[in-house]
Amino acid sequence: MRMFVIKNTAMFMTGLLSEKETVFDRFLLNEAVIMMGNTYTIDGHINRDFYTADEIDMLKQQSADNGLIFSEDMIRWESVKNFCYEYIKGKKTPLAFRIVFCLSLENTVRFLSGLESSVSPEQIGSLNVNIKYDGSTLSCTTAVSLKIFTMDKTLEHAWDEMFSRFLNVHGYEYE
Repeated sequence: MRMFVIKNTAMFMTGLLSEKETVFDRFLLNEAVIMMGNTYTIDGHINRDFYTADEIDMLKQQSADNGLIFSEDMIRWESVKNFCYEYIKGKKTPLAFRIVFCLSLENTVRFLSGLESSVSPEQIGSLNVNIKYDGSTLSCTTAVSLKIFTMDKTLEHAWDEMFSRFLNVHGYEYE
């Protein structure tokens, strides 16, 4: 687990919320909480009962057409970021917000393929990034959820390093 305090907040927020930016679009949304005059909470878990079998098949096909795997239980950030933007934009900044992202299954498998770790994809609950704004400071904290107990910290350290590279590639300054 590592915390990154973002220095260029405006640039980061543009990458996070802009319709024109796709920086975070492939992450899965676990949860978003936006505190303003009211507190808005979005549970990113998909309610499969809402969809017909045909609609689920269509979602699977759309994912396959984009080279993705549709087996996740959470929605992709790209599907809800405009909704969040509508709440955050305006004259007043939010009191606070928290967005919890998870790495998708296909990206988790891809990430693990380059590691020499004793942890298999089936043993991983999720690879997370918690984005938090407290009214003045914007930070990102990495976290790993495992379904097993292990003393091997290779995966955690690699996830921290991978997210650090992600921030660097996109030009986000942090301390």
